[in-house]
Amino acid sequence: MIIKTFKTLTAGLILAGVAACGAVTSNSKAVFMLVDASGTYVREVPDAVVTAKLLTSKLNSNDMFAFGEIGSCSFSDSSLVVRRTLPGTPSEAAYAKQAVFGNLEAYAETVQPTGWTDIRGGLRYAAAELEQSDQASRYIVLVSDLVEDVSPDCDTSGLELDLEGITVIVTNVTRSDRDASDPNAYFERLEAWEALVEDAGGTWVHANSRDRLLEYMF
Repeated sequence: MIIKTFKTLTAGLILAGVAACGAVTSNSKAVFMLVDASGTYVREVPDAVVTAKLLTSKLNSNDMFAFGEIGSCSFSDSSLVVRRTLPGTPSEAAYAKQAVFGNLEAYAETVQPTGWTDIRGGLRYAAAELEQSDQASRYIVLVSDLVEDVSPDCDTSGLELDLEGITVIVTNVTRSDRDASDPNAYFERLEAWEALVEDAGGTWVHANSRDRLLEYMF
């Protein structure tokens, strides 16, 4: 009985030690934030960076955060601003967050409007990155007016998306100039993207404010 009790206590101490070192837990998160920088929507980028910094500040050790710009055809590594898995110890994670903040601030200061908006390419890239993550919960945060405008040389109509196990949260979906002549266009656009995400196996959430976004995730 004493030996069994000792083994139980030892196992408990080992698990506690792992948790104290910041092991990946059932509450761990991997977040990929995609931000539209096309045309006039580029004016929303500074506010999106504020949201990204607040979101990062709430992450824990071993959580992952990435931030990328949606622009021209076929989202690629060149559009990736930062990708960081926070270290296991709280002190090191705090330093890592400061580095992420620096990357985001530098991007906000130098961002230029892009000519095109390849949202599908962005979603596919983010999903592929999240597929490699070990975190329990996976999110794509999409900041865009959801008006996709790809170049004539970029046909994404046949692009396959696999969003299984991923929650796609869209936020700050502003009305575009095209919506002025058609009041239903805004809602039809939301419904079309919701259908696309769900058909790809993902979960759709529309957070119409920063507070709603943070409340949903934390």
